[in-house]
Amino acid sequence: MIVAASVWADHRSRLESCRAVDVHIVNDDSVTFITRKGIMHELHTHNVYPEGKLITSINTEEIERILDKCDYLENVECYIANNDELVIEARQFMPVMRVYDNGDSSVYYVNRAGKRMAADGRYHIDVPVVEGDFTGRYQPTSLLPMIEHVASHPELDELVTMYSVRDSNNVFIIPSICGHVVNMGNARDFESKFKKLMLFYKKVMPHKGWNAYSEISLKWDYQVVGTLRSKKKPYEVPYDPEEDEQAPSLESVNIKGLVADTGDSSSNEKKESPSGNEGMSASSRVKKAFTD
Repeated sequence: MIVAASVWADHRSRLESCRAVDVHIVNDDSVTFITRKGIMHELHTHNVYPEGKLITSINTEEIERILDKCDYLENVECYIANNDELVIEARQFMPVMRVYDNGDSSVYYVNRAGKRMAADGRYHIDVPVVEGDFTGRYQPTSLLPMIEHVASHPELDELVTMYSVRDSNNVFIIPSICGHVVNMGNARDFESKFKKLMLFYKKVMPHKGWNAYSEISLKWDYQVVGTLRSKKKPYEVPYDPEEDEQAPSLESVNIKGLVADTGDSSSNEKKESPSGNEGMSASSRVKKAFTD
């Protein structure tokens, strides 16, 4: 009887048809790139819409492969449920940066895995902006660790407005403080480089002037090189590497002679009014943070 029931059930299952398609968009509480209707359209377009077809003729792996190629989806899982419905669980594309690629004059979003989605005028996602010439060997995702570091530190997130890549050894950040750009060198050791930059902003810029330099370079270990706008010899700030050779902290950096060169900080420091930062531009807020 058991064998007969199994044979009968197997025979019947071969005659069952797909009753419906049940679509679940896992992260539909984020941006909305695609809807249930959009996924149905993809199934019809590729002639794999399963409703009404025999269960045994439905290739769920093929449907997954087709939907995975959709720009607006990160990953898809398909299976046949006990009620003879095809269930599609889809995760929408989650961009981590918006890229202006000078190589092919294209604009696109990139997710953590490096998948691209063409930038569409219908959508605007508030993610970091990256501009540059990218190649097969050097992709925008190379900047992701640096971008995530900036996003996790409010003072840096306020400072950095976008990233510009000339090549793998010349990665620039465009600060909210107008008048100069910052050359980070390569995208490694960025924690140490940002500490040097913040020290330079704190100890030098309020005295030399926020428009004194056209470029600030952090490419070299234990020094900051500022290119004066007047084209004079770059102003260099040496650092003592004895305490921490890989990542000098603000406490361990030796700035002896730095204030002497730029003037007494106590006499030149501007006094700020007790009022808050409401209505101030990003540039003004950042400058105020370094001069308080």
